[in-house]
Amino acid sequence: MARIVRVSIAQLDAVVPGATFDEKQRRNRRMIAHALEEAGKRKSDLVLFGEYANLHHRAWSNKKNEYVPDPIPGSFTRMVSRHARSFRMNVAMPMLGVWNGVRSNYVVLFDRTGTIAGCYQKTHPTEGEQEKGMVPGNALPVFPLDCCTVGIMTCMDIEYPEVAQVLMLHGAEILLFPHVQTGWSEADWEVRYRARAIDTGLCLVSACYGYPEGEWQPGRMIGRSGVVGRDGLIVADMGRGIGILTHDIDLGKTRVTQFFFETKNDRSTAVQASRRPELYGDLTADEFRTRALKKIRKNKNRMRHG
Repeated sequence: MARIVRVSIAQLDAVVPGATFDEKQRRNRRMIAHALEEAGKRKSDLVLFGEYANLHHRAWSNKKNEYVPDPIPGSFTRMVSRHARSFRMNVAMPMLGVWNGVRSNYVVLFDRTGTIAGCYQKTHPTEGEQEKGMVPGNALPVFPLDCCTVGIMTCMDIEYPEVAQVLMLHGAEILLFPHVQTGWSEADWEVRYRARAIDTGLCLVSACYGYPEGEWQPGRMIGRSGVVGRDGLIVADMGRGIGILTHDIDLGKTRVTQFFFETKNDRSTAVQASRRPELYGDLTADEFRTRALKKIRKNKNRMRHG
């Protein structure tokens, strides 16, 4: 039986023009409002933006004072809420924010009434993000919306297959992947997000940033916001440009595979049923992480002192 979820992905400008910080921020907010309106006109069930959507410089500024968080809730989230309510759509808005007094990299989920339905805190912020005051999250929740249950992996989170696996185990039906990846090693990132879909038997929805026609070149934002199917095939791809991609995902069609068993089963169920958790304890043992951190700190000190 068909169960269609219409997903729209906003691939906003990687570079927001303007003479001052405030001017760029205002222009970026207008771009977001326009994208929400366009997604609403397409009768979207769920809209996803790229990582740090509320910052005009995305993740590129070397100026620490330009990482200005928006309060959650606050004027920015109220603007998003109005559009979610007006067009009766769910919105996943990645942003630098302060929620319950904690500054971090969040994805705020709004339901069709404009109510904040959940707030995911990035669990694997980079060293640079943490130096800018972003606190790592300590949970991998899933969020039930009226159209589907979503799990979220923000940028660096996708490096760890365990994240997607945990979200699958908790009942995610779609994986959301907002990020700010660049294009030096495009195959590297494409393999990752396609692999996460295969690992879990779930569709993955990716959102990044783009450029006007003809301006993209290697080393810039990767663009290519889109949808990866349950078998790892890319079923929708925005390319390098700027705009809104809309795609219908049928959650009624699961990935059926023989996999580990003699009979054919839904891939997600088969993966869960054939796991052997008793073998994977080393993945959660802190000794290996501690050992690796010592190596990194030793190397950092060596570089610092020549």
